[in-house]
Amino acid sequence: MPDGMKIDTAGNLYCCGPGGIHVFAPDATALGVIKVPELTGNFCWGDDDLKNLFITASTSLYRTRVNTPGTPQLR
Repeated sequence: MPDGMKIDTAGNLYCCGPGGIHVFAPDATALGVIKVPELTGNFCWGDDDLKNLFITASTSLYRTRVNTPGTPQLR
């Protein structure tokens, strides 16, 4: 089941789902999946440039670098 939806600065939609984080273009074209070896629960962008994606999973926290920065989270 999809969860943890967020968009990056290019308008791409990121969503937790089977196999990892699914990424969709603004026109709904599937761009791919950032594969994670566990069930994902949520994620957020971090670091000063918002290009590190931190992913929470069943028993672990993962970090991966992305090309397009995420949008700042509301505080």
